Amino acid sequence: MIGNLRRRADGRNDVETSMLEESLERRFRLAALRSERGELYHLRATRQISNETLQKLLHDLDLLEALLIEDQ
Repeated sequence: MIGNLRRRADGRNDVETSMLEESLERRFRLAALRSERGELYHLRATRQISNETLQKLLHDLDLLEALLIEDQ
C-alpha cells in the first residue's frame, strides 16, 4: 500500500518536473529567438545582409516562435 502511494507520488513529481523542464526549455528557446532576431536587425543595419534575406530569416523566426508560443 505505501509502495503504491510512493509510486503515485513519484509519478506525479516526475510529471510536474517534466512540465517545469519543458516550460524552462521553451522560455530559453524564446529568449534565443529574440536574441537571434536582434542580431539579424544588426546585420541588416550594418548592411551585412540584404533586406530580402532579413525578411526571409525573420519569417522563419516568426514560425518557430509561433510554434513555441502555441505549446504554452
